[in-house]
Amino acid sequence: MKKTMVNQTRKNRYLITLLITISLVFLLEIFFNNTPKSVNAQEYENFPSSYVGIWEGSGVQNTGSEWSIFLALIPGPIDSIVGTIAYPSLRCGGELTLQKFTEEKIELFENITYGKSSCVNQGYITLEFVSRRKLNYYYKNQTGDENYTASGIVRKVSSN
Repeated sequence: MKKTMVNQTRKNRYLITLLITISLVFLLEIFFNNTPKSVNAQEYENFPSSYVGIWEGSGVQNTGSEWSIFLALIPGPIDSIVGTIAYPSLRCGGELTLQKFTEEKIELFENITYGKSSCVNQGYITLEFVSRRKLNYYYKNQTGDENYTASGIVRKVSSN
């Protein structure tokens, strides 16, 4: 039994490392190749640095189903892709476009790009600042359907 737990722990570490690597490559690709519609330098500079980094946690839908969350965020202007999100337990994920932000919370538009049959596509995620290493996660479907709301907590695993 102990050997099985060690193998599972290694497998989990491998998956997390793989997800971090994929997310960072994707974010770097976006960062260096994305040309925003218009860049307001002050807006970009004002993006709260407390949200930048790699986060993981879990969420629960209002129907009771629970799933894992993994996301990575970089600073950027409104209406630009500033991150990626993965739901490993659901085998889906996609891009996060910044809608608005304050020091207390940021709102992102989620566009699922893979595993669309496993996840609800096109919704809004609000990340609310709790502490330097913890954010509250809230999801609502673009249509406003109450069956597709969720909440959770994500914790920072890396700042770079």
